[in-house]
Amino acid sequence: MKRWWWTALGAAGFLAGRAWPAQEPDGHWIARNGADWRRLGHEAQTAYAEGFLAGAAFGQAAGETCPKGCTLAADSAGLADAMARLRKSGGFRLPYGSNVYASRISDFYWWENQRPLPTWYAFWEVNARLSESK
Repeated sequence: MKRWWWTALGAAGFLAGRAWPAQEPDGHWIARNGADWRRLGHEAQTAYAEGFLAGAAFGQAAGETCPKGCTLAADSAGLADAMARLRKSGGFRLPYGSNVYASRISDFYWWENQRPLPTWYAFWEVNARLSESK
């Protein structure tokens, strides 16, 4: 009988703890840092890097296609052409594959003093180091 009592008490405590409002970290991508990166598994890190690279490529192509004052919806063919041109010429500002960035960012965040730095900064830093070694 005592065993069931402790089990029920433990289960109730667990459920109460899960229901307790926890302080959520800032969910915005700009606030992600090395602690967030290190919590991700390898596949999630690679997926994050792929998404980051896709967003960077889109932003770069959009900037070339649509200068200030125009709307992207007006020139989707131009955007597609710019993406294809940048890919073919190797002209993306972040030119390496997602596996390269994911691996190097994991190395970057290995150092504890760099973990508070935002993930976007880690991409910039890693890309700068890769570009220097060309």
